[in-house]
Amino acid sequence: MVYGDLYRCPSIRMTDLRQSRKGLTVVELLVAFAIVGTLVAMLLPAVSAAREAARQMRCSNHLRQIGIGLHTYHNAHSTFPPGHVADREIERDGRSWGWAALLLPFVEQAPLSQRLDTRRRSFDEIASNATLSRLLATEVPLYRCPSDEGDGLSHPYRSISVSSEVTDRSNNRVESGLLVAHIFPPPAPDVIPLTTRIAKSNYIGSIGSRWKSRRTDWESRDFRGNGLFGRNSDVTIASIFDGTSQTIAAGERCMRNYAAVWAGGNSWAGCGFTDNQMVLGTAYYPINDAPIRANIDCDGRGSANFSSNHPDGANFLFADGSVRFLSQQIDLIVFRNLADRSDGVRVGDF
Repeated sequence: MVYGDLYRCPSIRMTDLRQSRKGLTVVELLVAFAIVGTLVAMLLPAVSAAREAARQMRCSNHLRQIGIGLHTYHNAHSTFPPGHVADREIERDGRSWGWAALLLPFVEQAPLSQRLDTRRRSFDEIASNATLSRLLATEVPLYRCPSDEGDGLSHPYRSISVSSEVTDRSNNRVESGLLVAHIFPPPAPDVIPLTTRIAKSNYIGSIGSRWKSRRTDWESRDFRGNGLFGRNSDVTIASIFDGTSQTIAAGERCMRNYAAVWAGGNSWAGCGFTDNQMVLGTAYYPINDAPIRANIDCDGRGSANFSSNHPDGANFLFADGSVRFLSQQIDLIVFRNLADRSDGVRVGDF
């Protein structure tokens, strides 16, 4: 062997080089696409679940902030806010501020609260003012669950009643500048009732565990409820005999069940879609109960309950400020015990 052979490279023919450059076949490409598609299909549910988990966490954080606001309100007024503030004349229909509107200055919404001035102005006064009534459509991000669908306005079932003066009935021409929120006394012959959507909320106060499906069965105590909120309620921490950690303060309701509003309700002599169900919910019905499509008197199936778009249940704020996720499979009796602030039943694990 010659010494120089150690450094001599073998010759490479161009035909061999061309033959070594071999591309992918169609079959190989299809197999690669199939593998990638399978991986994506496997990953999408995990990504979707992760996103929903993040939304659910944000939703529970909203309730936690509301809980802090409720306790700050209690420190300032020695009571939790009423579920809705109504005229003492039970038979008189009108509009009433809801608990979430009264809570605005305690959840970093002081500018909106100052413009509404809920302590000196009635709901009727705001809604009857063409300029101020627009404030009722102000979206408050804290009162929205990111898992809910739809825009920032209420479901049509949660609209407030207004009136518009008809200046020329022959042409059905309506002068929209005049808004009259109250309907008592009855509107004049030249005024027709209208409704308008206001800002949505996904959080409702707990009226407790009781409900009645017929309007004629409702009494004053039923509107006050046995939960943390009710008509003209003034519940204190000391009056929660079952303990704040055992009593639901508020919970979720999604658009599937017509959601809620933060501003307030229509009338306090009724009990349907457009009054106390606009701001309050009951544990009389199961979590995520299927909605009904018509207002059958006071029947609250699917419209007065708690619900969410989270899998298997909803977030709930308790009177001690804690937030817990309750499964829709929770025993209904246990659920009602948790909503009743003073039934004397101590609930174990739930």
